[in-house]
Amino acid sequence: MIEFNYDRIRNTKQVTPELMREIRSALETNNFRGSVMEMSDYYTDCPSVVRYQGRFYMYFIAIPKDVSKSGYETHIAASDDLLHWGYIGRLLCRDDTRIWDSKQIAGYAALYNTDWNGGCKLQPANDGRYYLTYLAGAQDGYEPDPLFMGIASSKDPLDKNAFIRCEKPILSPSDPDARLFETKTLYKSTVIRDSEGLTGFDYVMYYNAKGYDNHERIYMAVSDDMVNWKRYGRLPVIDDITGDPAGLITGDPMITRYKDAYVMSFFKYRMGGGAYDTFAVSFDLVNWVEWLGEPTNKPLKDNPDLDVHAHKPWIVTWKDKVYHFFCACTTDNRRYIALSTNF
Repeated sequence: MIEFNYDRIRNTKQVTPELMREIRSALETNNFRGSVMEMSDYYTDCPSVVRYQGRFYMYFIAIPKDVSKSGYETHIAASDDLLHWGYIGRLLCRDDTRIWDSKQIAGYAALYNTDWNGGCKLQPANDGRYYLTYLAGAQDGYEPDPLFMGIASSKDPLDKNAFIRCEKPILSPSDPDARLFETKTLYKSTVIRDSEGLTGFDYVMYYNAKGYDNHERIYMAVSDDMVNWKRYGRLPVIDDITGDPAGLITGDPMITRYKDAYVMSFFKYRMGGGAYDTFAVSFDLVNWVEWLGEPTNKPLKDNPDLDVHAHKPWIVTWKDKVYHFFCACTTDNRRYIALSTNF
């Protein structure tokens, strides 16, 4: 584990209330477009939407509704307008010849353009390869402990046969440097390039993890080669759990850039309520100021299409339009990928 390098971030700008309100206004997507990826026999979840060679692609995960004898796999769909999506197929599949990641392989896009109006254009790493991080496990079921962090890469981010998986976890809850509240399971991750050199490393990862208290917090890791990762800092960068008896989860972070500020969209889940999306802002990638006002997305009890959860955000900004993809859950057992926009 590496300590936060405060010498690098000592003179950064301050996040003001005015900036927070401006960003909240920019993230407003009050036009619910409904389902964009749903399967009759599967729960679909965790979209990551990127632009590649002039089209948009959605990496997402799915699990059969009979979760007792199944696990996550990674799928892909395509779109020309971000509104209408066509299913392509599986990208990362369960594989009984593997050991530690044979049953669960839930992939998420890494190294996309974070700039506002950048369309989340997919970018290669320094080695010219495209990367997915993935939640990994060797047991059937819905998110059985323990789960690990894996990484896969390919010269072609659309070719399921070209991806090479790592031979061991890049991060594990049993690592000697695992922090206090990440010793059970590691969940969803997002990776961006630290183009400003704020951390002293080329790549920065944010992910949510669970420890002995069964609550989830968002942590940080860093790397120079996308393969060897080190935990960064002794504490979570987002922790709404400690000191809040009702707090259960802060998770599924993704990063965009609004002007010169970094915006982390993520979801919160508190006891007695539905999961909802919100955000935090930083100028240094380490110190985050959380928005405490109206969520950017939330369940609506009077709407049967999203009356339980509206969470796990992925934000795409393109041609001054905002697309907020998320996972919607309903009382009639639907779990699907939905979209809200600002137009």
